[in-house]
Amino acid sequence: MINRKTAGAGPQLGLQAVRGAALAGASLAVLAAAAPAQAQSAPPPPAEPQVQEIVVTAQKRQENVNRVPMSITAATGAQLRAAGVRQPRDLVKVTTSFVYSDSQVGSPIYTLRGVGFSDISLGGRPTVSIYEDEAPIPFSIETRGADLDLERVEVLKGPQGTLFGQNATGGAINYIAAKPTRAFQAGAELSYGNYNAFDLEGYVSGPLTDTLSARLAVEHQGMDGWQKSYTTGKTNGAIDFTNGRATLAWTPTARFKASLTLNGFVDHSEVQAGQLIAVLPDIPAAAPFIPGLLTYPIAPRNDTAADFNPGDDYHRHNSFFQANLRLDYDLPHDLVLTSLTAYSRFHERQLQDIDGTTLSSINQLTFGSIESISQELRVSGTLLDRGHFVVGLNYAHDRVLQTDYDNITQSTLAFLFTPFGLPLFTTFRDMDNQDASTYAVFASGDYSLTDQIKLYGGVRYTQANDSFNGCTSDTGNGVAALDYGTLENVFRAGLGLGPNPPIAAGGCVTADATFTPLLVRSRLNENNVSWRVGGEWTPTSRLLVYANVSKGFKAGSFPDLGATVATQLRPATQEAVLAYEVGFKATLLERTLQLNGAAFHYDYTDKQILGDVLDPFLGPLLKLVNIPNSEINGAELQLAWAPVRGLKVTAGGSYIDSRILDHFINYNPLGALTDFNGEAFPNTPKWQFVSDVDYRWPVNDRLDAFVGGDVTYQSATNSELGGLPILRVNAHTLVDLRGGVEAADGRWALSAWGRNVTDTYYWTAASRAIDTVVRFTGLPATYGVTLTFRTR
Repeated sequence: MINRKTAGAGPQLGLQAVRGAALAGASLAVLAAAAPAQAQSAPPPPAEPQVQEIVVTAQKRQENVNRVPMSITAATGAQLRAAGVRQPRDLVKVTTSFVYSDSQVGSPIYTLRGVGFSDISLGGRPTVSIYEDEAPIPFSIETRGADLDLERVEVLKGPQGTLFGQNATGGAINYIAAKPTRAFQAGAELSYGNYNAFDLEGYVSGPLTDTLSARLAVEHQGMDGWQKSYTTGKTNGAIDFTNGRATLAWTPTARFKASLTLNGFVDHSEVQAGQLIAVLPDIPAAAPFIPGLLTYPIAPRNDTAADFNPGDDYHRHNSFFQANLRLDYDLPHDLVLTSLTAYSRFHERQLQDIDGTTLSSINQLTFGSIESISQELRVSGTLLDRGHFVVGLNYAHDRVLQTDYDNITQSTLAFLFTPFGLPLFTTFRDMDNQDASTYAVFASGDYSLTDQIKLYGGVRYTQANDSFNGCTSDTGNGVAALDYGTLENVFRAGLGLGPNPPIAAGGCVTADATFTPLLVRSRLNENNVSWRVGGEWTPTSRLLVYANVSKGFKAGSFPDLGATVATQLRPATQEAVLAYEVGFKATLLERTLQLNGAAFHYDYTDKQILGDVLDPFLGPLLKLVNIPNSEINGAELQLAWAPVRGLKVTAGGSYIDSRILDHFINYNPLGALTDFNGEAFPNTPKWQFVSDVDYRWPVNDRLDAFVGGDVTYQSATNSELGGLPILRVNAHTLVDLRGGVEAADGRWALSAWGRNVTDTYYWTAASRAIDTVVRFTGLPATYGVTLTFRTR
């Protein structure tokens, strides 16, 4: 229904990037081969300092990150804490080509290498899937607490469908939690900053018996409201977030081990309010009848300025719980049988002020729940001592229930039916229930033809069945039922049909082609084959050159939208990404420099995006649609450098050129029919840079000091299709600084930090509501101190 809130050079550049990466790999091969004695004989003891080598499980086995033939950003838990990464959105500080943006209804949108999504429903499937110890966190809104007590994070770029399943067309992010220890350990960290912000985190770990160990980690974050109404003086944006994880690790025999993890969060934080940047009435003729709308002051260009209804409670009442059970059994002939079972549930109740004013132009109260279960059973092993393989089965089931209550009392759309003598259209309700089952079988492996050449490949067949029922309905006061029931009978008369019986209070107003109101019921059954093939060349132990081709799929999805006609609730079908990538990973300068690069080209088919459909009552309204053909060309470069003892430098950059092909025509956010041919994707900046510098030195035998900081840059992009300047997300650079002292044995540390120290005014997204346009700003300058204790 309404829900506008709710309601030629590119290919050449891509080929040049691919050629450039290939040439760079060849040049590095020459450099690495310049010391044949080192390559062919036992190397001398490594010189200090060295770049840190991180072990990852990107291919569901342990490997050095720089020996895996794909683009990966890996960071340890210590690196994440130092950079202030406290939730998935903060990964923009440590990896290139990753973008976070805010949706209109407060749920996160993750985009990787230009592959993202714009669905605003709870049941919207991601394109960048997040896992914890390989167990899926199925929906983006459930990922808020994934950063607790980590060993590391692995950001895998490009389609990951063969091993991680569908809905990872952009990539997969795997959080690896810190594990129970065989010796007692404990630690605590307390941070305090401006806005009375505090973060208290602690863990305890150790043995319970000779075969059983445990780890418990908890965290609580709090902060006063950082947003301030520029018309009433009220505040918003307070944080009240509690997170926890408990893990049991049991090893009764040398051949069997089991781990059980329980984790979850409770979020009572306030939903961020949008910042008003324009008043654009949907029905201009009705605007004079809404006192204060046309004269409403635009927000100051200040990151804390916002407006919202002062008497409403914007605290979330959201919670998430997950249980993961992993069993590993060593079979004969070096085979390992692994079972991974995951169960999760999420509950949501939150009020969102979408219009950015103190008027009730569009406020949405959401009640939702998600229940998911998944089971993976796989066998892995070696191939004739020259390779590895994994084969397995996977099953997943998700049930999503969502109900939105929308209040549009002070919008121009409220006057839609008054010319017909009908009452103001003030409220409506959207209902969306989805039940999805997914079945998959997969296999993946690699084989070394020679000591320098390895081939690899993988395939996964997936069958996905999704059933849906939902509609837009009256909220129970009978107003929407009367308004729509009357108009639908007028349309039926025009078709020569008799009148419908009156719509009951609380009944559906969404109508079929004969303008008969109904609860829409539908099914979407799809299947796909994801695959990956490639090869790698290791001319020396310090250089890897690889090339691969992969294909991944994102499941089709039903929207949760205001729908006057049933066709708006038709699903978007599955999308596919065919990705070509070449890259290299080189360890140089006596292992003090790690340089990784990649170039890629994606053919994108049936990309899912929020577009519009022409509604017989209201004109263009939101609908989930498919873009038939589009493409992405890009390149990335990452480095880690340890030039002298105590100094570590990491940096990365990415270039992404995305574009829609073949004259895709739809409505822009202002309702104008537009040809989007050649337009870049939303939330896809062409350029991104990240960097971090950390320097540590001894003060005396018992005390060390450290200083550091990071800089991130993102070029301009747009939040929605159409390239409208008012929905532009400007380029911005953010600078964080830190410094402090710590015990030489690592038992304690005291640091001071500042984030966005230049107090840059920036925003992550902009969107049009019914009569207004708002943006979601980033935090202003924040600063504070952190005290850490650990046992050794």
